[in-house]
Amino acid sequence: MESVRTYKEYDEIKAPEDLPEVGVKAGDRGVVVMEFDDRGGRPPAVMVEYADREGQTKALVTYSTDLEQTFGVYPESD
Repeated sequence: MESVRTYKEYDEIKAPEDLPEVGVKAGDRGVVVMEFDDRGGRPPAVMVEYADREGQTKALVTYSTDLEQTFGVYPESD
């Protein structure tokens, strides 16, 4: 039986892919800042914060809990 990884707030994860519009590269470390369990029939998701070396937020990214789908990126590109 295959186990599904679940993430909790403050878990550290690695970015699964490059997001050049916000300066995130695959493998960059981020922290789960919010879990979305009930999304009105949509799959559960997590919001991950990526910060620069000074600790300033550079991006908030919402992923499916398996990190295989990106639902949203903030700041949004023009």
